[in-house]
Amino acid sequence: MAKRTANRRIIGRYQMKIALSYIAIIVLMLVLLNIYPVMVSRNFLFRFKRDSLIARADLIASSLSSLETLNAEDVGRVIDVLGDRGLSRIVVTDAEGLVIFDNAASDNARQKYALLPEIFLALAGKDTFVSRYEDAAFESRVALPITNPNGPFGAVYLYEYDADQAKLIRDLRSNIAGISVIISSVVIILSILMSSALARRVDALLRAIRLVREGEYSHRVPMRGRDELAFLADEFNALTGRLQKTENARRQFVSDASHELKTPLASIRLLTDSILQTENMDTDTIREFVADIGDESDRLSRMTEKLLALTRLDAGAFVPMTVVDLKAVVSRVARRLAPLAEHYGVMVRLQLDEGCLVHGNEDDIFQAVFNLVENAIKYNKPGGLVRVSLQTRSGRAGLIVDDTGMGIPSEDLPRVFERFYRVDKARSREAGGGGLGLSIVQKTIEQYEGEIALDSRLGIGTCVTVSFPLAEHRPQTE
Repeated sequence: MAKRTANRRIIGRYQMKIALSYIAIIVLMLVLLNIYPVMVSRNFLFRFKRDSLIARADLIASSLSSLETLNAEDVGRVIDVLGDRGLSRIVVTDAEGLVIFDNAASDNARQKYALLPEIFLALAGKDTFVSRYEDAAFESRVALPITNPNGPFGAVYLYEYDADQAKLIRDLRSNIAGISVIISSVVIILSILMSSALARRVDALLRAIRLVREGEYSHRVPMRGRDELAFLADEFNALTGRLQKTENARRQFVSDASHELKTPLASIRLLTDSILQTENMDTDTIREFVADIGDESDRLSRMTEKLLALTRLDAGAFVPMTVVDLKAVVSRVARRLAPLAEHYGVMVRLQLDEGCLVHGNEDDIFQAVFNLVENAIKYNKPGGLVRVSLQTRSGRAGLIVDDTGMGIPSEDLPRVFERFYRVDKARSREAGGGGLGLSIVQKTIEQYEGEIALDSRLGIGTCVTVSFPLAEHRPQTE
């Protein structure tokens, strides 16, 4: 329960982070949407007003510069001709700043001195333009000097109060704000839905990981789509499939190993109990029982050694590698197994080429070849033949172990390399086999980049072909 609560807290925080990330990005975009268009529109209007007002002021100044003197009557006539459409105020001063013309209906400044800084700058010969966006209106001022060949002898001042175009800016801002509210609402709802859906998928993965950690390897995560989470779920399912397969193999291995080890132990226990519980047992019978105990102990020892060898191979433990002469290895195996071949009445015939050098661990390769030749002898017919040939071809060393034994049924061929699998269990126990030899052979050969193939026909014999890359052809690694 505590783990589930912790997972919910984690998912809740994850969902909140995703939702806040979406919302933060959209809020930033909306802020830019609200600022940028209004700013661009306002700057455009500022430039437009500057150009238009300066052009009108320049036209008035140019017209008045042709007058010999500035007086109210002449200036008024010029203004009437040029017109004052759209202008809130037109002021004309002489060189001293005395207002000669002012079209203001109230607070008219005629015959007063103008104290505006724009007019002072214009009388000094400088063009001046000022525009502000305040109180929901554009207020623009422009002042230009009226010049003749002797210099400025007056100034023109224009003032415009524009609420209509300011209203356009306000309407634009209001519309964008309304759109932003709608977009924000939609984004918040979508963010919550998307983050919730994403959080549910992550929660499914977390629950699956928890279940697998607790040993439920059969659990799978059903997740549709082609995004990263779906890909992660597929990888997770593949991993759990492998874990389940490994766990099944482990359980089967433990079960088989326990069963196989139990048999010789039970035999030893039975024999010892027979000796202990039987009074006046003759010496020959005791020797026979003790010999049987020794045989079972040897069998148990061999099986333990093979299990340890398989464990080492499965773990991929580092083993020192050298250049191994396969001919010398096969010859040594044949000498070691000569008494066994004589015991079973089987002839071992060797045909070994020179130069079969491979990279590997000599003890491991010896054990693999030993198991193959030993099986060929044990599961042969009396008077049978085992042919062991060694040759090089296409950069590989090939070992062929061919016997004239009982053969393997076709339905058993796919399973002969499985651990503890025996085709003829009675014959295998008779021969002292535990079903591990071929598994060790396969693991060893694969470890040294070799290949193994088995072909068998019931009642005719079995042929095992093994190949290794030759030492000079094998890629060298650091």
